[in-house]
Amino acid sequence: MMPPDATDPGKPGRRLRVVHCVGFYFPDSTGGTEVYVRDLVTALSAHAIDSTIIAATDGSYNRYTWNGVEVVRYPIDATEIPKVRDRSVRKRRTMFQELVESASPDLFHLHSWTSGAGLRHLRQVARMDIPSVVTMHVPSPICMRGTMLLNDEKPCDGLIDDRRCAQCWALDRGLPAPAAYLLSRLPRWDVSDSVISRISQRAATMLSARAAAATKARQLRSMATLSERIVAPSEWVRAALAENAIPPEKMVVSGQSASAEFSDRKPRPLEGANRREIVIGFLGRLERYKGADMLVRALELLPPDLPVHLRIAGVGQDARFARRMERAAAKDPRIRLMGLVRHEEVPQFLADIDVLAVPSRYMETGPIVVQEARALGIPVMGADLGGISERVHHGVDGWLLPFDDPRPWAEAIRVAATDRAEVARLSGNMRRTRSIDDVADDMARLYREIMADRSVAARGG
Repeated sequence: MMPPDATDPGKPGRRLRVVHCVGFYFPDSTGGTEVYVRDLVTALSAHAIDSTIIAATDGSYNRYTWNGVEVVRYPIDATEIPKVRDRSVRKRRTMFQELVESASPDLFHLHSWTSGAGLRHLRQVARMDIPSVVTMHVPSPICMRGTMLLNDEKPCDGLIDDRRCAQCWALDRGLPAPAAYLLSRLPRWDVSDSVISRISQRAATMLSARAAAATKARQLRSMATLSERIVAPSEWVRAALAENAIPPEKMVVSGQSASAEFSDRKPRPLEGANRREIVIGFLGRLERYKGADMLVRALELLPPDLPVHLRIAGVGQDARFARRMERAAAKDPRIRLMGLVRHEEVPQFLADIDVLAVPSRYMETGPIVVQEARALGIPVMGADLGGISERVHHGVDGWLLPFDDPRPWAEAIRVAATDRAEVARLSGNMRRTRSIDDVADDMARLYREIMADRSVAARGG
Protein backbone atom coordinates (compact mmCIF):
# COMPACT_ATOMS: atom_id res chain seq x y z
CA MET A 1 0.00 0.00 0.00
CA MET A 2 1.27 3.46 -0.92
CA PRO A 3 1.23 6.23 1.71
CA PRO A 4 -1.05 9.18 1.08
CA ASP A 5 0.50 12.13 -0.75
CA ALA A 6 -0.46 15.71 -1.42
CA THR A 7 -3.14 14.58 -3.86
CA ASP A 8 -4.80 12.38 -1.25
CA PRO A 9 -8.09 14.07 -0.24
CA GLY A 10 -7.87 12.38 3.16
CA LYS A 11 -4.54 14.01 4.01
CA PRO A 12 -4.83 16.73 6.73
CA GLY A 13 -4.23 20.22 5.36
CA ARG A 14 -4.84 19.27 1.75
CA ARG A 15 -7.21 21.76 0.05
CA LEU A 16 -10.65 20.36 -0.58
CA ARG A 17 -13.25 21.39 -3.11
CA VAL A 18 -16.93 21.14 -2.22
CA VAL A 19 -19.95 21.62 -4.47
CA HIS A 20 -22.92 23.06 -2.55
CA CYS A 21 -26.26 22.38 -4.22
CA VAL A 22 -29.42 24.38 -3.47
CA GLY A 23 -32.88 24.63 -4.99
CA PHE A 24 -32.74 28.45 -5.10
CA TYR A 25 -30.06 31.10 -4.67
CA PHE A 26 -29.21 34.79 -4.73
CA PRO A 27 -30.30 37.07 -6.24
CA ASP A 28 -33.57 35.19 -6.86
CA SER A 29 -34.15 34.02 -3.28
CA THR A 30 -32.89 35.15 0.10
CA GLY A 31 -34.31 32.67 2.57
CA GLY A 32 -32.52 31.10 5.50
CA THR A 33 -31.00 28.26 3.46
CA GLU A 34 -29.45 30.61 0.92
CA VAL A 35 -28.06 32.86 3.65
CA TYR A 36 -26.60 29.82 5.43
CA VAL A 37 -24.88 28.58 2.27
CA ARG A 38 -23.57 32.03 1.37
CA ASP A 39 -22.01 32.52 4.81
CA LEU A 40 -20.73 28.97 5.09
CA VAL A 41 -18.78 28.93 1.84
CA THR A 42 -17.09 32.20 2.76
CA ALA A 43 -16.06 30.92 6.20
CA LEU A 44 -14.85 27.59 4.79
CA SER A 45 -12.08 29.30 2.83
CA ALA A 46 -10.16 29.73 6.11
CA HIS A 47 -10.15 25.93 6.40
CA ALA A 48 -8.50 25.38 3.00
CA ILE A 49 -11.85 24.44 1.48
CA ASP A 50 -12.88 25.93 -1.84
CA SER A 51 -16.52 25.98 -2.86
CA THR A 52 -18.71 26.13 -5.93
CA ILE A 53 -22.44 26.76 -5.60
CA ILE A 54 -24.81 25.13 -8.05
CA ALA A 55 -28.48 26.03 -7.91
CA ALA A 56 -31.62 25.23 -9.83
CA THR A 57 -33.43 27.90 -11.80
CA ASP A 58 -36.66 28.20 -13.76
CA GLY A 59 -34.59 29.87 -16.46
CA SER A 60 -31.63 28.62 -18.46
CA TYR A 61 -28.02 27.78 -17.66
CA ASN A 62 -26.13 30.72 -16.17
CA ARG A 63 -22.81 31.33 -14.46
CA TYR A 64 -21.84 34.28 -12.27
CA THR A 65 -20.02 35.28 -9.07
CA TRP A 66 -21.93 36.11 -5.88
CA ASN A 67 -20.18 37.32 -2.75
CA GLY A 68 -16.87 36.26 -4.29
CA VAL A 69 -17.94 32.65 -4.96
CA GLU A 70 -18.68 31.03 -8.30
CA VAL A 71 -22.38 30.22 -8.82
CA VAL A 72 -23.70 28.02 -11.60
CA ARG A 73 -27.45 27.92 -12.29
CA TYR A 74 -28.87 24.88 -14.04
CA PRO A 75 -32.35 24.30 -15.52
CA ILE A 76 -34.70 22.41 -13.26
CA ASP A 77 -34.73 19.39 -15.60
CA ALA A 78 -30.93 19.10 -15.77
CA THR A 79 -31.02 15.55 -14.34
CA GLU A 80 -33.12 14.48 -17.34
CA ILE A 81 -30.95 15.97 -20.08
CA PRO A 82 -28.49 13.33 -21.38
CA LYS A 83 -25.00 14.53 -22.30
CA VAL A 84 -22.93 11.33 -22.47
CA ARG A 85 -24.61 8.09 -23.48
CA ASP A 86 -23.08 4.77 -22.56
CA ARG A 87 -24.19 1.20 -21.91
CA SER A 88 -22.73 1.52 -18.42
CA VAL A 89 -24.90 3.53 -16.04
CA ARG A 90 -21.82 4.83 -14.21
CA LYS A 91 -20.33 6.23 -17.41
CA ARG A 92 -23.47 8.00 -18.55
CA ARG A 93 -23.67 11.69 -17.82
CA THR A 94 -26.61 14.05 -17.60
CA MET A 95 -26.30 17.80 -17.81
CA PHE A 96 -26.41 17.92 -14.01
CA GLN A 97 -23.66 15.31 -13.63
CA GLU A 98 -21.43 17.09 -16.15
CA LEU A 99 -21.92 20.33 -14.25
CA VAL A 100 -20.89 18.68 -10.97
CA GLU A 101 -17.96 16.89 -12.62
CA SER A 102 -16.64 20.12 -14.16
CA ALA A 103 -16.13 21.52 -10.64
CA SER A 104 -13.84 18.54 -9.75
CA PRO A 105 -15.30 18.24 -6.26
CA ASP A 106 -14.03 16.05 -3.47
CA LEU A 107 -17.45 16.22 -1.85
CA PHE A 108 -21.04 17.18 -2.69
CA HIS A 109 -23.20 19.00 -0.11
CA LEU A 110 -26.96 19.10 -0.73
CA HIS A 111 -28.90 21.83 1.08
CA SER A 112 -32.39 21.37 -0.38
CA TRP A 113 -35.04 18.70 -0.80
CA THR A 114 -36.97 19.98 -3.80
CA SER A 115 -37.61 18.96 -7.39
CA GLY A 116 -34.68 21.17 -8.41
CA ALA A 117 -32.21 19.87 -5.82
CA GLY A 118 -33.14 16.64 -4.10
CA LEU A 119 -33.10 12.87 -4.26
CA ARG A 120 -32.57 12.56 -8.02
CA HIS A 121 -29.54 14.81 -7.80
CA LEU A 122 -28.17 12.93 -4.79
CA ARG A 123 -28.61 9.64 -6.65
CA GLN A 124 -26.79 10.89 -9.75
CA VAL A 125 -23.85 12.15 -7.67
CA ALA A 126 -23.63 8.78 -5.91
CA ARG A 127 -23.25 7.08 -9.31
CA MET A 128 -20.20 9.30 -9.85
CA ASP A 129 -18.68 7.95 -6.61
CA ILE A 130 -18.54 11.41 -5.02
CA PRO A 131 -19.30 11.38 -1.27
CA SER A 132 -22.29 13.46 -0.22
CA VAL A 133 -23.57 15.34 2.81
CA VAL A 134 -27.19 16.47 3.22
CA THR A 135 -28.28 19.29 5.52
CA MET A 136 -31.97 19.12 6.46
CA HIS A 137 -32.92 22.80 6.50
CA VAL A 138 -36.68 22.07 6.30
CA PRO A 139 -38.98 19.30 7.66
CA SER A 140 -40.24 18.24 4.21
CA PRO A 141 -38.07 15.09 3.91
CA ILE A 142 -40.02 13.72 6.89
CA CYS A 143 -43.42 15.44 6.90
CA MET A 144 -46.09 15.35 4.18
CA ARG A 145 -47.63 18.52 5.61
CA GLY A 146 -44.25 20.16 5.90
CA THR A 147 -45.05 21.49 9.38
CA MET A 148 -44.32 18.54 11.70
CA LEU A 149 -47.53 19.32 13.60
CA LEU A 150 -49.56 16.16 14.07
CA ASN A 151 -53.16 16.89 13.00
CA ASP A 152 -52.22 20.57 13.43
CA GLU A 153 -52.55 20.06 17.19
CA LYS A 154 -49.14 19.15 18.63
CA PRO A 155 -45.51 18.51 17.65
CA CYS A 156 -45.02 15.21 15.82
CA ASP A 157 -42.26 12.80 16.78
CA GLY A 158 -41.44 12.45 13.08
CA LEU A 159 -42.06 8.73 12.63
CA ILE A 160 -43.36 8.19 9.11
CA ASP A 161 -46.33 5.87 9.56
CA ASP A 162 -48.39 5.64 6.39
CA ARG A 163 -51.78 5.53 8.14
CA ARG A 164 -51.06 8.29 10.63
CA CYS A 165 -49.40 10.48 8.00
CA ALA A 166 -52.22 9.96 5.49
CA GLN A 167 -54.84 11.00 8.06
CA CYS A 168 -52.86 14.05 9.16
CA TRP A 169 -52.21 15.11 5.56
CA ALA A 170 -55.88 14.63 4.58
CA LEU A 171 -56.96 16.90 7.44
CA ASP A 172 -54.57 19.53 6.15
CA ARG A 173 -56.23 19.23 2.72
CA GLY A 174 -59.60 20.06 4.19
CA LEU A 175 -61.20 16.64 4.67
CA PRO A 176 -63.49 16.30 7.70
CA ALA A 177 -61.98 14.20 10.51
CA PRO A 178 -64.20 11.09 9.87
CA ALA A 179 -63.36 11.12 6.15
CA ALA A 180 -59.64 11.58 6.86
CA TYR A 181 -59.73 8.61 9.23
CA LEU A 182 -61.49 6.40 6.68
CA LEU A 183 -59.04 7.44 3.94
CA SER A 184 -56.13 6.39 6.16
CA ARG A 185 -57.68 2.91 6.48
CA LEU A 186 -57.97 2.32 2.74
CA PRO A 187 -55.48 -0.03 1.06
CA ARG A 188 -52.12 1.45 0.13
CA TRP A 189 -53.09 2.41 -3.44
CA ASP A 190 -51.25 4.62 -5.88
CA VAL A 191 -53.90 5.76 -8.34
CA SER A 192 -52.15 8.95 -9.43
CA ASP A 193 -51.80 7.60 -12.99
CA SER A 194 -55.13 5.78 -13.14
CA VAL A 195 -58.47 6.48 -14.77
CA ILE A 196 -59.48 8.11 -11.49
CA SER A 197 -56.80 10.77 -11.95
CA ARG A 198 -58.23 11.67 -15.36
CA ILE A 199 -61.65 12.14 -13.78
CA SER A 200 -60.50 13.92 -10.62
CA GLN A 201 -56.88 14.68 -9.81
CA ARG A 202 -57.85 15.63 -6.25
CA ALA A 203 -59.56 12.29 -5.67
CA ALA A 204 -56.58 10.39 -7.06
CA THR A 205 -54.21 12.33 -4.81
CA MET A 206 -56.35 11.66 -1.75
CA LEU A 207 -56.68 7.94 -2.49
CA SER A 208 -52.91 7.72 -2.92
CA ALA A 209 -52.15 9.30 0.47
CA ARG A 210 -50.93 6.12 2.15
CA ALA A 211 -48.79 5.25 -0.87
CA ALA A 212 -47.35 8.76 -0.82
CA ALA A 213 -46.40 8.38 2.86
CA ALA A 214 -44.72 5.05 2.15
CA THR A 215 -42.82 6.69 -0.71
CA LYS A 216 -41.62 9.45 1.63
CA ALA A 217 -40.29 6.82 4.05
CA ARG A 218 -38.40 5.12 1.20
CA GLN A 219 -36.98 8.43 0.03
CA LEU A 220 -35.73 9.23 3.53
CA ARG A 221 -34.01 5.84 3.71
CA SER A 222 -32.49 6.56 0.30
CA MET A 223 -31.18 9.90 1.59
CA ALA A 224 -29.42 8.07 4.41
CA THR A 225 -28.05 5.37 2.10
CA LEU A 226 -26.75 7.75 -0.56
CA SER A 227 -25.16 10.29 1.81
CA GLU A 228 -22.23 9.92 4.18
CA ARG A 229 -23.87 12.15 6.80
CA ILE A 230 -27.14 14.00 7.41
CA VAL A 231 -26.68 17.33 9.19
CA ALA A 232 -29.49 18.25 11.61
CA PRO A 233 -29.64 21.99 12.42
CA SER A 234 -31.61 21.25 15.62
CA GLU A 235 -31.82 18.43 18.12
CA TRP A 236 -35.46 17.74 17.25
CA VAL A 237 -34.40 16.99 13.65
CA ARG A 238 -31.90 14.41 14.89
CA ALA A 239 -34.58 12.85 17.11
CA ALA A 240 -37.06 12.67 14.22
CA LEU A 241 -34.47 11.00 12.00
CA ALA A 242 -33.76 8.52 14.78
CA GLU A 243 -37.50 7.70 14.98
CA ASN A 244 -37.18 6.57 11.37
CA ALA A 245 -34.25 4.27 12.18
CA ILE A 246 -31.57 6.45 10.61
CA PRO A 247 -28.34 5.15 12.18
CA PRO A 248 -26.80 7.46 14.83
CA GLU A 249 -23.45 7.43 13.05
CA LYS A 250 -25.12 8.95 9.99
CA MET A 251 -26.31 12.05 11.87
CA VAL A 252 -24.53 15.21 12.97
CA VAL A 253 -26.16 18.09 14.87
CA SER A 254 -24.82 21.48 13.82
CA GLY A 255 -26.81 24.63 14.55
CA GLN A 256 -27.03 27.70 12.37
CA SER A 257 -25.62 31.14 13.08
CA ALA A 258 -26.22 34.78 12.33
CA SER A 259 -24.05 36.38 9.68
CA ALA A 260 -20.98 38.31 10.73
CA GLU A 261 -22.66 41.68 10.05
CA PHE A 262 -25.06 41.16 12.98
CA SER A 263 -22.84 42.73 15.60
CA ASP A 264 -24.17 46.26 16.19
CA ARG A 265 -25.66 45.66 19.64
CA LYS A 266 -27.64 48.62 21.04
CA PRO A 267 -29.16 49.34 24.47
CA ARG A 268 -32.81 48.22 24.72
CA PRO A 269 -35.53 49.33 24.92
CA LEU A 270 -34.45 51.86 22.31
CA GLU A 271 -34.70 55.50 23.29
CA GLY A 272 -35.22 58.60 21.17
CA ALA A 273 -37.83 60.71 19.46
CA ASN A 274 -41.22 59.09 18.95
CA ARG A 275 -40.14 56.03 20.93
CA ARG A 276 -42.85 56.12 23.58
CA GLU A 277 -44.11 52.77 22.35
CA ILE A 278 -42.40 49.37 22.35
CA VAL A 279 -41.79 48.11 18.82
CA ILE A 280 -42.39 44.42 18.13
CA GLY A 281 -41.13 43.14 14.80
CA PHE A 282 -42.03 40.16 12.64
CA LEU A 283 -39.76 39.12 9.77
CA GLY A 284 -40.78 36.23 7.55
CA ARG A 285 -43.09 35.06 4.81
CA LEU A 286 -46.69 36.26 4.96
CA GLU A 287 -48.08 32.72 4.98
CA ARG A 288 -50.23 30.99 7.56
CA TYR A 289 -47.43 28.66 8.69
CA LYS A 290 -45.28 31.63 9.74
CA GLY A 291 -48.05 32.89 12.02
CA ALA A 292 -48.01 36.68 11.62
CA ASP A 293 -51.79 36.68 12.09
CA MET A 294 -51.27 35.38 15.65
CA LEU A 295 -49.80 38.78 16.52
CA VAL A 296 -52.80 40.55 15.00
CA ARG A 297 -55.20 38.33 16.97
CA ALA A 298 -53.24 39.02 20.16
CA LEU A 299 -53.27 42.76 19.57
CA GLU A 300 -57.06 42.66 19.16
CA LEU A 301 -57.30 41.43 22.76
CA LEU A 302 -55.42 44.45 24.13
CA PRO A 303 -56.55 48.03 24.84
CA PRO A 304 -56.20 50.29 21.80
CA ASP A 305 -54.13 52.79 23.79
CA LEU A 306 -51.44 50.25 24.78
CA PRO A 307 -48.08 51.80 23.79
CA VAL A 308 -47.03 49.16 21.30
CA HIS A 309 -46.27 49.19 17.60
CA LEU A 310 -46.19 46.08 15.41
CA ARG A 311 -43.98 46.04 12.31
CA ILE A 312 -44.63 43.12 9.98
CA ALA A 313 -42.02 42.60 7.26
CA GLY A 314 -42.39 40.06 4.50
CA VAL A 315 -44.32 38.98 1.43
CA GLY A 316 -46.04 35.75 0.46
CA GLN A 317 -47.97 33.95 -2.23
CA ASP A 318 -51.19 33.41 -0.27
CA ALA A 319 -53.40 36.23 -1.56
CA ARG A 320 -56.20 35.55 0.96
CA PHE A 321 -53.78 35.69 3.88
CA ALA A 322 -52.24 38.90 2.53
CA ARG A 323 -55.67 40.54 2.26
CA ARG A 324 -56.45 39.58 5.85
CA MET A 325 -53.26 41.24 7.01
CA GLU A 326 -53.98 44.34 4.93
CA ARG A 327 -57.47 44.64 6.42
CA ALA A 328 -56.03 44.30 9.94
CA ALA A 329 -53.45 47.02 9.29
CA ALA A 330 -56.13 49.31 7.86
CA LYS A 331 -58.23 48.92 11.01
CA ASP A 332 -55.43 49.28 13.58
CA PRO A 333 -52.88 52.12 13.25
CA ARG A 334 -50.52 50.21 15.56
CA ILE A 335 -49.89 47.66 12.78
CA ARG A 336 -47.56 48.55 9.94
CA LEU A 337 -46.95 46.26 6.96
CA MET A 338 -43.37 46.82 5.79
CA GLY A 339 -43.47 44.70 2.66
CA LEU A 340 -40.31 43.00 1.44
CA VAL A 341 -37.21 43.70 3.50
CA ARG A 342 -34.17 42.69 1.47
CA HIS A 343 -31.50 40.66 3.18
CA GLU A 344 -29.03 43.52 3.28
CA GLU A 345 -31.71 45.58 5.07
CA VAL A 346 -32.40 42.97 7.77
CA PRO A 347 -29.74 44.20 10.26
CA GLN A 348 -31.26 47.68 10.22
CA PHE A 349 -34.83 46.33 10.53
CA LEU A 350 -33.86 44.30 13.58
CA ALA A 351 -31.78 47.08 15.10
CA ASP A 352 -34.84 49.36 15.12
CA ILE A 353 -37.15 47.01 17.06
CA ASP A 354 -37.31 46.10 20.74
CA VAL A 355 -38.70 42.57 20.54
CA LEU A 356 -38.71 40.00 17.73
CA ALA A 357 -41.83 37.84 17.36
CA VAL A 358 -41.51 34.38 15.77
CA PRO A 359 -45.01 32.86 16.02
CA SER A 360 -44.38 29.96 13.63
CA ARG A 361 -47.03 27.26 13.23
CA TYR A 362 -44.49 24.65 12.24
CA MET A 363 -41.33 23.07 13.55
CA GLU A 364 -38.52 25.39 12.49
CA THR A 365 -35.12 23.77 12.03
CA GLY A 366 -33.59 27.12 13.03
CA PRO A 367 -34.59 29.76 12.42
CA ILE A 368 -31.61 31.96 11.60
CA VAL A 369 -33.59 35.11 12.45
CA VAL A 370 -33.58 34.03 16.11
CA GLN A 371 -29.78 33.80 15.99
CA GLU A 372 -29.68 37.24 14.37
CA ALA A 373 -31.83 38.65 17.17
CA ARG A 374 -29.61 36.97 19.76
CA ALA A 375 -26.52 38.56 18.25
CA LEU A 376 -28.15 42.00 18.47
CA GLY A 377 -29.52 41.51 21.98
CA ILE A 378 -33.17 41.50 20.94
CA PRO A 379 -35.49 39.40 23.15
CA VAL A 380 -37.68 36.93 21.26
CA MET A 381 -41.35 36.05 21.61
CA GLY A 382 -41.39 32.64 19.99
CA ALA A 383 -43.74 29.73 19.49
CA ASP A 384 -42.85 26.90 21.85
CA LEU A 385 -41.97 24.55 18.99
CA GLY A 386 -38.95 22.94 17.36
CA GLY A 387 -35.82 24.97 16.88
CA ILE A 388 -37.33 28.08 18.46
CA SER A 389 -37.78 26.30 21.78
CA GLU A 390 -34.18 25.09 21.58
CA ARG A 391 -32.86 28.65 21.17
CA VAL A 392 -35.13 30.79 23.36
CA HIS A 393 -35.22 30.35 27.14
CA HIS A 394 -38.56 31.37 28.63
CA GLY A 395 -38.22 34.09 31.25
CA VAL A 396 -34.47 34.33 30.67
CA ASP A 397 -34.01 35.90 27.24
CA GLY A 398 -37.54 35.86 25.85
CA TRP A 399 -40.96 34.24 25.89
CA LEU A 400 -42.00 30.77 24.69
CA LEU A 401 -45.70 30.82 23.90
CA PRO A 402 -48.34 28.41 22.52
CA PHE A 403 -48.51 28.31 18.73
CA ASP A 404 -52.32 28.10 18.74
CA ASP A 405 -53.58 30.50 21.44
CA PRO A 406 -53.41 34.32 21.10
CA ARG A 407 -54.13 35.01 24.79
CA PRO A 408 -50.62 34.26 26.14
CA TRP A 409 -49.21 36.30 23.24
CA ALA A 410 -51.43 39.20 24.25
CA GLU A 411 -50.16 38.99 27.84
CA ALA A 412 -46.53 38.90 26.66
CA ILE A 413 -47.14 41.95 24.47
CA ARG A 414 -48.78 43.74 27.41
CA VAL A 415 -45.74 43.05 29.62
CA ALA A 416 -43.33 44.20 26.92
CA ALA A 417 -45.30 47.41 26.38
CA THR A 418 -45.63 48.31 30.07
CA ASP A 419 -42.45 47.00 31.69
CA ARG A 420 -39.36 48.48 30.08
CA ALA A 421 -37.15 47.06 32.81
CA GLU A 422 -38.28 43.53 31.96
CA VAL A 423 -37.49 44.00 28.27
CA ALA A 424 -34.08 45.38 29.21
CA ARG A 425 -33.43 42.43 31.53
CA LEU A 426 -34.29 39.90 28.84
CA SER A 427 -32.17 41.82 26.36
CA GLY A 428 -29.23 41.76 28.73
CA ASN A 429 -29.40 37.98 28.84
CA MET A 430 -29.39 37.66 25.05
CA ARG A 431 -25.89 36.69 23.94
CA ARG A 432 -24.46 35.37 20.69
CA THR A 433 -23.77 31.70 21.40
CA ARG A 434 -22.62 30.64 17.95
CA SER A 435 -20.78 32.23 15.04
CA ILE A 436 -20.50 31.34 11.39
CA ASP A 437 -16.91 30.33 12.15
CA ASP A 438 -18.30 27.70 14.54
CA VAL A 439 -20.52 26.38 11.74
CA ALA A 440 -17.57 26.28 9.35
CA ASP A 441 -15.49 24.46 11.99
CA ASP A 442 -18.22 21.80 12.22
CA MET A 443 -18.48 21.33 8.48
CA ALA A 444 -14.72 21.39 7.85
CA ARG A 445 -14.24 18.73 10.51
CA LEU A 446 -17.03 16.66 8.99
CA TYR A 447 -15.67 16.93 5.45
CA ARG A 448 -12.15 15.95 6.57
CA GLU A 449 -13.50 13.01 8.53
CA ILE A 450 -15.44 11.72 5.53
CA MET A 451 -12.50 12.12 3.17
CA ALA A 452 -10.11 10.45 5.63
CA ASP A 453 -12.47 7.48 6.00
CA ARG A 454 -12.72 7.09 2.23
CA SER A 455 -8.97 7.37 1.86
CA VAL A 456 -8.44 4.58 4.39
CA ALA A 457 -11.05 2.42 2.64
CA ALA A 458 -9.40 3.05 -0.76
CA ARG A 459 -6.06 1.88 0.64
CA GLY A 460 -7.63 -1.32 1.84
CA GLY A 461 -8.31 -0.66 5.51
